[in-house]
Amino acid sequence: MQHLYDVIVIGAGHAGCEAANAAARLGCRTLLLTIDLDKLAHMSCNPSIGGPAKGHLVRELDAMGGLIARVTDQTAIQIRLLNESKGPAVQSLRAQCDKRLYAQVMKETLERMPGLDLRQAMVEQIIPLLPTDPTDPRAARFTVVTHTGWQYQARALVLTTGTFLRGRAVTGQAAWGAGRAGEAPAMALGNDLASLGFPLVRLKTGTPPRIDARTIDFSQTEIQHGSRVPSYFGYYYADLEAPPAPAYHGEPAAIYPAALREGWRPQLPCYQVYTGADFHRLIRANLDRAPLFSGVIEGVGPRYCPSIEDKIVRFADKERHGFFLEPEGWKTHEVYVQGCNTSLPEDVQWAMLRTIPALRKVELMRIGYAIEYDAVRTGEVGADLQTRRLAGLFLAGQINGTTGYEEAAAQGMMAGINAARFVQQTPAIILRRDQAYIGVLIDDLVTKEIHEPYRMFTSRAEHRLLLRHDNADLRLSPLAHELGLIDAARAAAVERRHAAAEALYTTLSERRIFPSADTNARLTAAGIGSLNNPASAADVLARPHIRYPQLRAALDLPEASPEIEDLVEVTCKYGGYIERQQREVERMRKMENRRIPDTFDYRGINGLRNEARQVLLRFRPATLGQASRLAGINPSDVAILLFALERRNPESRL
Repeated sequence: MQHLYDVIVIGAGHAGCEAANAAARLGCRTLLLTIDLDKLAHMSCNPSIGGPAKGHLVRELDAMGGLIARVTDQTAIQIRLLNESKGPAVQSLRAQCDKRLYAQVMKETLERMPGLDLRQAMVEQIIPLLPTDPTDPRAARFTVVTHTGWQYQARALVLTTGTFLRGRAVTGQAAWGAGRAGEAPAMALGNDLASLGFPLVRLKTGTPPRIDARTIDFSQTEIQHGSRVPSYFGYYYADLEAPPAPAYHGEPAAIYPAALREGWRPQLPCYQVYTGADFHRLIRANLDRAPLFSGVIEGVGPRYCPSIEDKIVRFADKERHGFFLEPEGWKTHEVYVQGCNTSLPEDVQWAMLRTIPALRKVELMRIGYAIEYDAVRTGEVGADLQTRRLAGLFLAGQINGTTGYEEAAAQGMMAGINAARFVQQTPAIILRRDQAYIGVLIDDLVTKEIHEPYRMFTSRAEHRLLLRHDNADLRLSPLAHELGLIDAARAAAVERRHAAAEALYTTLSERRIFPSADTNARLTAAGIGSLNNPASAADVLARPHIRYPQLRAALDLPEASPEIEDLVEVTCKYGGYIERQQREVERMRKMENRRIPDTFDYRGINGLRNEARQVLLRFRPATLGQASRLAGINPSDVAILLFALERRNPESRL
């Protein structure tokens, strides 16, 4: 029996949930297939969201109508602003979530989505179909076969397999098939992709032990509290909607000391501990039993999130490493040992943790393990995340070589959008590097050779002062409204926020302040200091460490919401740098806007080096800007390519 959908999404991790949400919001009849409906967006590693660059991705997803930010806001048991003492380009939110509640809220949210069906099934085969009329948007392009033999048909597919594609878990010398601990891998689907001609690579990630909070000596830990200032990943506009209340209720598990039960929301702290000489000695004595070094593990792991045994070897001069003990939920006693990813044998895991003073009597609830899985080799997807081999098939998440919930969710949203637009026969949406961290992420995936799981960092964004976490809605919500991902009321609220910030900045720029005894007395009383020369209020606010409330009190300026004040402060303090980056963007925009047809004949370009030709044929960049960023392409190659493009279409010169 067959059922026809516009878009079928296979896999319901963070990528799959965002893909299904986006496709359904754009009016496509959508089906989400997953092995276990109770594990939608399951946080198989740390139940945390955000951090540097990752938090930027989450805010961008919310600006475009995604789900991850709002589910996080409902289920966060702690939230903090990181890098608060640093510049606005690298500040970002990070939240610790209730692991079980996060999956539950995500499932309930998707169940309410019009046009979206959820089904529990393991997909074993994808059968490409040849439509009699390829231009007919109603034609089915794929048949999806489940483990029971049931079949569904789709006009477009989004594949988000996470770590399940021929997954294998490893601890010590023990290895078993698993997508994650306790869950079966997608073996048949991995074999099927290989048979369709997709080159697969082997990658690896890992998890730490989980321990029982009742066996921790919290008196020997350093307590880290959450924010006492209201903070949210989602954009909630005062005249439109209120931020959500926590989805958890009642008192937290009594074992956790210093839980914050008052204030803007109840929160749990995290607790820091450190390794010592005995810990390091124990690991070094058991390296011959470590799968990472004994050859049991074949996949390549993330360099920036290494296992603890790898850290002990690579940073042999370090006397200690810090771990955070992070509660996995409001009520549970299970605690995540952040920073202690490992696949060492179980007896070593017990022994090494018990060398830490706060964990002398610790009991492990789950042991750490590594997970190996298949991903599709770099160069198989375009900037729209559609595969080059099969039109209508889109890939998102770890199958593209990334790691992290946030990176997966960002790809999922864009794959869902472009799958819907493929069905609707409208052009794909490709975000630029100067437009969003999402654009940086996907551009890197399609222009760089991925040799290890890719993780987003602020340093990867050359225009990061433009891509701050506080202005994601101003950058992306107008586009989201144009596409149909957010409604008119929300788009209007974004425009009002933008207008309010512009109006306040204009007021500050036009307000002239002249030094006088009275003015300087008021400025000094507010902690600002006196003026020697006339200046605008915007010039005064540009001073380091001066905040708008100080200036407002001294000069009787208009009141504004904290969000508007922050936006205007950034404009005043960093206006020169922002303008410089915008000029750089304009210089690059011509190259970014110069499209290269998918069918462009690189073999026919005279004077192009063979190495450059092979790189261009493999990656098939969408724009001249993307071509310039490919490894192996030099400026002379770009000049030759530009000349060839202009010969083909003389009217579209840069």
